[in-house]
Amino acid sequence: MAEYEAWAIGVEATLSIGLKRLEVYGDSSLIICQMQGKWKTTDEKLIPYQEHVETLSREFKEITFSYLPKDNNRLADAFATLASMVEMESEIKVHPITINLRHQPAYINHIYTLKVDGRPWYASIVDLIREERYLKDAITKEKHFLRRYDIQFILQEDILYKRSYDGVQLLCVDEE
Repeated sequence: MAEYEAWAIGVEATLSIGLKRLEVYGDSSLIICQMQGKWKTTDEKLIPYQEHVETLSREFKEITFSYLPKDNNRLADAFATLASMVEMESEIKVHPITINLRHQPAYINHIYTLKVDGRPWYASIVDLIREERYLKDAITKEKHFLRRYDIQFILQEDILYKRSYDGVQLLCVDEE
């Protein structure tokens, strides 16, 4: 039921902003096949949900449903979980969730452009790891921070990586 509720909310939100073409990706092969018309719902509790989403789907000029395995779509799983946790009365109108589209990759906003003495932002971390050396004018507080901060980094030859929370090594890059 949670998947159908999440789908209904998403489709209603899409209709409310006037879109007429929609690609729907879901991580439930059962529901995807039901919405594609390959399978029919036999569970009495799910029939009203399927009929509601089918009714909403007819308001689009074009709508496609595609299966995306759960491993590849954590966002859909999160929305389904959120939808199943919300209790509301039938007369309450749910407002759509606004999702901003980026016109450039997200990592562009996270590249540090700071240069110290014409060197990349991470030069002081490399100096500390390699030579246990701080910037000339670093105060005690900055040195203490840098000592605690540098344990998140790994220097392999001349390449610096940052350990992410899930153990993946992220390559440190400068603006170039």
